[in-house]
Amino acid sequence: MEKFRLGKTNMMISKLGFGGIPIQRLTQDEAVAVIRRCLELGITYLDTANAYTTSEECVGKAVAGRRKDVIIATKTGARTRLEAEKHLQLSLKHLGTDYIDLYQFHNIADKEAYAKVMGPGGAMEVFQEAKKAGVIRHIGVTSHSFDMAKEMVQTGLFETIMFPFNFITNEAADGLLPLCRQHDVGYVCMKPLAGGMLDNANLCFKYLFQFPDVVAIPGIEKIAEIEEIVGILNGPREI
Repeated sequence: MEKFRLGKTNMMISKLGFGGIPIQRLTQDEAVAVIRRCLELGITYLDTANAYTTSEECVGKAVAGRRKDVIIATKTGARTRLEAEKHLQLSLKHLGTDYIDLYQFHNIADKEAYAKVMGPGGAMEVFQEAKKAGVIRHIGVTSHSFDMAKEMVQTGLFETIMFPFNFITNEAADGLLPLCRQHDVGYVCMKPLAGGMLDNANLCFKYLFQFPDVVAIPGIEKIAEIEEIVGILNGPREI
């Protein structure tokens, strides 16, 4: 599968990623089977989160024995140092690994949340210390606030941003992606199907695949879903 450089992380990742929300609805065996099929198809970027109940554990089981072949991105909603320390250790345990490739602040939506994680006793202290120790390799952030996303990209503190992007919610194309390129921040696209509101996968993904430096991470529950999307990626790109 086509790969590209994810901003200043310098990680070479698959053009298409795996979103780990829907596998919460599956048994562990079913979830592992879905993830392993993604790996077989060439997907190397796996997104999960502390808040996604069983998702991290399923990812950990699926990549056992091939950890070095994948990029694991997870997240914490912690805002304080104490919470972040606890969440980081839980994620490492659930994933069955001693390092996380990309650790992200989960949904920084306003200045109050940002000030909390950045202030004394805030979660950023844990992120920076863990990065120095090699426990996390890169620091990212996710948001649903366009203004906050633009502000955070320009701080120089984050190596990636995750923000909604699809052919309907496409403000990022002109307002956020150029900033990411300017500051060499990797762009991770959440909600490529608008959270399930869009059902034309062919149109949705051909639109996103026009952007060479964006990784889309559709939430995958069934093997047929990822096979369809990979087929679109490998086919003609004209919309």
